[in-house]
Amino acid sequence: MLALMRVAAALVLIALAASAGRVHAQGEPAALTEATVVQREGAVEVWVRLTRPARHQAEMIDSPHRLVLDFEDTAYRWSGKPVPVAPEPVRALRGSQFRKGVARLVIELSRPVTYTIERDREGLRIIFPRATSAAAPASTPAPRRGSGPPQLYGIVMLDAEAHAYIFDPTLRQVRRYRVGDTVGDAVIETIGERHVVLKTPTGRVELRVEESTRR
Repeated sequence: MLALMRVAAALVLIALAASAGRVHAQGEPAALTEATVVQREGAVEVWVRLTRPARHQAEMIDSPHRLVLDFEDTAYRWSGKPVPVAPEPVRALRGSQFRKGVARLVIELSRPVTYTIERDREGLRIIFPRATSAAAPASTPAPRRGSGPPQLYGIVMLDAEAHAYIFDPTLRQVRRYRVGDTVGDAVIETIGERHVVLKTPTGRVELRVEESTRR
């Protein structure tokens, strides 16, 4: 009987510890871990990576031109120094722990611009449309949804694991993938330093940064 009581007490302690751990995890703030610029046809995008969804406020300010984003209940865990970038109209990215519980990201701009903000599974995408040329024909057809192969935009190491940023033509989105994930009807088999191998129903396809070739 004494042994049974000890076992029961141990099980209660384990359950209480697990419950406390879940409460602690749920109470942890989100974290802003990365911001990067991606050039797309017709737009320049800033990807903001968050460990979980967070409420945000955005404000466009002039003199100098900049877009300020404040993320509530969020810790800032990215660069402590301004990061200069080249694609117009973005000039630099900088951020800080603006105040307790508020992470701030500032996108410095070369001129007044319009923008949209979209959520994805990794955080936010801030999209700045490129200026269109007046000489461009008005009847230029838009790309067909789902046309063309996937495109590899870059590879990063996160927690000692390779992740690839790939444009999925079916979804018309750039997302982050790792080995074993699916892109359309293909499965990511390998992620190297500058290439990704996809296993498709018709064979293997090798994607490289700025190019893709079938093996």
